[in-house]
Amino acid sequence: MFEYVDKHKRIAQVVLSIITLTFVFFGTYSYFQRSSTLPEVADVGGDKVTQQEFDQAIRDQQQRMQAQLKENYDPTMFDSPEVRFAIVDQLVNQKLLDREATADRLRVTDGQLQGFIMSIPAFQEDGKFSADRYKLVLSGQDMTPASFEQRLRSDMRVAPLQEPIAAGSVVAKPSVERYLTLLEQKREVATATIPVEPFLKDVKIDDAAVRKFYDDNQAALKSPEQVKLEYLVLSPDTLASKAAVTPEEVKARYDSNLAAYGQPEERSASHILIAVKPDASAAEKAAAKKKAEDIAAQVRANPGKFAEIAKAQSEDPGSAPQGGDLGSFAHDTMVKPFADAAFAAKVGDIVGPVQTDFGWHVIKVTGITPAKVKPFDEVKGDIEKQLKAAKIQQQFGTEAEKFQNLVYEQADSLQGVAKAMGLTVQTTPFLARAQVQQLAQNNVKFADAVFAPDSLTQKRNTDAIEIAPNTLMAGRVVDSKPAAVRPFDEVKDEIRRQLQRREAVALAQKAGAEKLAALEAGKSDKDVGLAFGKPVDLTRNQVGPGMPPDALVHIFQVNEQKLPGYIGATNAQGGYSIYRVTKVTNPPALDDDRLKTASSRLSDQVGRELMTAYLASLRARTDVQINQAALDKKPQQ
Repeated sequence: MFEYVDKHKRIAQVVLSIITLTFVFFGTYSYFQRSSTLPEVADVGGDKVTQQEFDQAIRDQQQRMQAQLKENYDPTMFDSPEVRFAIVDQLVNQKLLDREATADRLRVTDGQLQGFIMSIPAFQEDGKFSADRYKLVLSGQDMTPASFEQRLRSDMRVAPLQEPIAAGSVVAKPSVERYLTLLEQKREVATATIPVEPFLKDVKIDDAAVRKFYDDNQAALKSPEQVKLEYLVLSPDTLASKAAVTPEEVKARYDSNLAAYGQPEERSASHILIAVKPDASAAEKAAAKKKAEDIAAQVRANPGKFAEIAKAQSEDPGSAPQGGDLGSFAHDTMVKPFADAAFAAKVGDIVGPVQTDFGWHVIKVTGITPAKVKPFDEVKGDIEKQLKAAKIQQQFGTEAEKFQNLVYEQADSLQGVAKAMGLTVQTTPFLARAQVQQLAQNNVKFADAVFAPDSLTQKRNTDAIEIAPNTLMAGRVVDSKPAAVRPFDEVKDEIRRQLQRREAVALAQKAGAEKLAALEAGKSDKDVGLAFGKPVDLTRNQVGPGMPPDALVHIFQVNEQKLPGYIGATNAQGGYSIYRVTKVTNPPALDDDRLKTASSRLSDQVGRELMTAYLASLRARTDVQINQAALDKKPQQ
């Protein structure tokens, strides 16, 4: 029942996604029933998603995202409830598919698993499976063959459930044509605006209305809770003064790595290629080799005609017009058989035929650029920076542990920590929560720690929190102000302006709606006192400046048989805008390549939606419960 895997590629995409470290969060956690009484993270009809599985899934994704994003990786992204629910959603979906595969008696034999692994190009060398490369690739992803094979077996087992749905959807050509036509259709639109400002002078707000608003909206008129902080930051920058590098260390690194500070030997060469297709027959291969041998003999007999013969007979479209000239190249920029032959020859030598995956090459070496090493004085500055960065990296782990311990042990002050570690205590004025978060490179955890009860009432140090890769921060509240309702006299003018603008907005929108009705009734611009701006062309993917997205939707709903057409909408400034559609232009006829590309894209999209619906149907008939409390825990290290 599983032989179709050999004919379909979706499972290969799954494997590649494992190897290349891609990860996409998807799913809607709002479908889950949440329970705080489960001992596990989730229960899927009796099949458990354990805390260990969930923690491991988070660790896997953390490692993968860090490998992808490098210095841009932010560990706090995995503290987001949306991200953590997305991860458990993946695990629940896998359990649902596993249950369905079991019900359908789907299985993967050891032979099928082994055969599929051996066919994966990432695990091959010279077109053949390599056990050493297999282990090397997996170790680079922190995976063992056993864990990879278990995961792959699971993916292959459920593939027959996914493949027909996700890859079997077809969108009819007329539907694709209609979709592209609507997507690329242009509409000529002019805009007239009824602003709020002219109506402000007509609005009068009495003191009683201001006072009533104040009394009715006390919560909205509170000043935020604020703190005054002192804080310490430990980062590679703060350790720079402790990472001294001696001239002797710099010279030793240069002497032991001369190859890294130079340019490798390069060769200049020309070649004549007799191409051989990968699926060529034995007779075709033999004929190509014989032709290359004849050409080699011909150019050896008359080396001066190499370029002329290359132009006439070489099957390399890139170099043949230049007489076969390949320019200058290093050894590792060419395929190995070609490079080995070229770098073993002297200037003027003609070598070959040499066989590569492209066919047979006759090579003429035309020049040699010897390897050279940059002088020490030219590179010593870069070497010093590299050594210093390495030392800082080595020291950071030890210093970070010391920093964390001291912040905890000396919890009522940061001064002792700063003195012990050679850091500087920094202070702030009164800051609200959002400002504290911004101070900590937008780290929510640090802001939460600062505004925690212990920090506010006991004035204790926060933990040392990683606010960015290799950056720890600890803070201590020196003084605080609770949230409080602002005095009436302080806010009354602000309230008056707010109420005045609210009334003016209502008047502008009422006037706009009346003018729109008059235009729709057949009156002219002048009759209703409007001045439309210069028309612009819009598409469904192009929102005009200041135009609300919902206005664009309505613009493309205007009946193109009844132009000009009008629609009205509130604009971003609170006023009212009227849009006049005067012309509709459909795109030119679509070529086959564009239709094919769009058809594939739409089919993929439909397939994903069908797969989502399929998983939703499995979930609907399965008792799925999520343990909210377990999701809030940190993964065990």
